[in-house]
Amino acid sequence: MRRYSADDEEALRAAALVREWTRSGLLEPAQQASFERDLQVDVKRTNPFLRAVLALFTALIVVAGVGLILLGLGVNDAVSIEVITGLAALGCIGLAEYLVAAYRLYRFGVEEALGVSAVALSMITGTAVTDSLHLGSPRLPGLTATLLGAAGGAGLYARFGYLYAALGAIACAAAVPFQLDVSWPVQHLLAAAAMAVVLAVVRIKRVEHRDDHLAESYGWLQAAAVAGIYAALNLQLLWTRSSSTGLFYWSTYVAIWLLPCAALAVALRDKDRELLDASLSMGLLTLITNKPYLGWPRQPWDPIVLGAALIATAVFVRRWLASGPGGERHGFTASRLLDADRAKLSLVGSASALIPTPATTRSSSPSSEPGFRGGRSGGGGAAGEF
Repeated sequence: MRRYSADDEEALRAAALVREWTRSGLLEPAQQASFERDLQVDVKRTNPFLRAVLALFTALIVVAGVGLILLGLGVNDAVSIEVITGLAALGCIGLAEYLVAAYRLYRFGVEEALGVSAVALSMITGTAVTDSLHLGSPRLPGLTATLLGAAGGAGLYARFGYLYAALGAIACAAAVPFQLDVSWPVQHLLAAAAMAVVLAVVRIKRVEHRDDHLAESYGWLQAAAVAGIYAALNLQLLWTRSSSTGLFYWSTYVAIWLLPCAALAVALRDKDRELLDASLSMGLLTLITNKPYLGWPRQPWDPIVLGAALIATAVFVRRWLASGPGGERHGFTASRLLDADRAKLSLVGSASALIPTPATTRSSSPSSEPGFRGGRSGGGGAAGEF
């Protein structure tokens, strides 16, 4: 059961949309004030920067507190560590529940960090327990950690609605098969199957909640599940299977071409922005990993060719949409409607500056070496060079 009522979360979502529409010029400030008076919710919130700072400090306090207890008691045996971390996990989730109930905190940072800390501490406890049992399988602690991470993340999402917790749960669920002592093709197939099950469940929820406050979160989860299937099937995503061949290998090659196309078709049909972004990202990764899959050598000009092709495609699609009636075709437009889209583009542009570029090498020819040569005037430099 959700800790916040559906009416409160719907009002918060509507208020966020009203603010965004006002920033984008779709509403007047007077209209914004009128709408926000009707969307008042009795919860305490803060701005994103302070939220991140509070979450960081709370996490540091939890880590320091648990560490202080371990050091103060002189704990050095596995059983005591398991008990202390397990009790700390219960204490964190209990305190998060109390803060939400008593002070009505909503995305305030403190209760979020406590919830995430509870999941992390439970993973540490489970890993320590299975490791101390010495059951013979070296993969068992990792399997326990991923299972607890998946269950804990899903629990945080079901209770508090934290989208990042659900995304973490999907990542942990995808990692579970890689902790099993089976061959790597079976690991990849099991991971893809797990993500397919998640996709089926999330897809049903996405259709069910298409018009309420859960629509966006289920849209992100659906896109993450599709991306998880793709990541499990693309054996060249980390360039670790360059020498692999066989039916399974080439079947995954076909799959990484079909999956982005199928996702793109569904996204265009449903006008699903999250799935559209995921399908385009998967298509780009398919193009990048195509040569490694085929065993072709990479060339220095490959990024140039890919960039030119992407620019040409973007220009063509933009002009095609703009030439339609009213500057749109089938409900899609190239015009920027919301101010948030401009912020996202700025963020992507800033992130691109962080991509490392190859360092330029200096020429070692004698003509480029610094120094003074000759020096025949007035005896200055008569020794030839410095």
